[in-house]
Amino acid sequence: MPGKKEFWIKTVVLILVGLIGIFRPDILTYFFTFPGTGPVRMYHVLWGIAVFIMIKRMIPRYQKKISSRKIFERFYQEADRITPVRDEQLRRLKAMADRGALKSAFYWLLLLADMLLWRTVGMFNDTWICITVLFFVFMDQFCVSVVCPFQLLAKGKCCSTCRINNWGYTMAFSPLVFIPSFWTWSILAVSIVVVIQWEYLYWRHPRRFFETHNAALMCRNCVVECTGKRK
Repeated sequence: MPGKKEFWIKTVVLILVGLIGIFRPDILTYFFTFPGTGPVRMYHVLWGIAVFIMIKRMIPRYQKKISSRKIFERFYQEADRITPVRDEQLRRLKAMADRGALKSAFYWLLLLADMLLWRTVGMFNDTWICITVLFFVFMDQFCVSVVCPFQLLAKGKCCSTCRINNWGYTMAFSPLVFIPSFWTWSILAVSIVVVIQWEYLYWRHPRRFFETHNAALMCRNCVVECTGKRK
């Protein structure tokens, strides 16, 4: 199982935080507002870590996985014998992947609409929004390690060829839109910048995203343990 250690760590953390949120939510409130040096609180530290991780995602030198670094020119390996037939195949694959991406965005917006409804009727307080964000972070690892529902929606073979790989941060942090503050909205804003970079490079260089033209995405060149369907 790829990322087995990370998966189990996040599983334990999610269960622990969920139980605390049910039985002792005051402990979570205390944790997030725990004083550090001077006016610094724990949520400031978490904010800094999240922003730092997302900024690193946009810099080529820090990318270790082809799933996220395929957008950059230095990691592109042009496939052999690119013919007009293969170019046509790329157009078909791109159209299918784009439809899958739109479906994924649509269903995620529906989920956010449900959260808004729960928030409106008072069933979704700030504590549970933060727990939901943690759950989505866990699900990102779950998709990598176990099974990914977006593999069906976005029509990707695996994480390496995923059309919406860098959407993950925006999806995970999207519930923070319901907690209006600089700290929450700025995290969401940075995550959107990550998506903008991804989509811009996808629009400019679609060849980098498909194994018909990028040899680095082909199964024979993959160095990651496979949980997808090899074709």
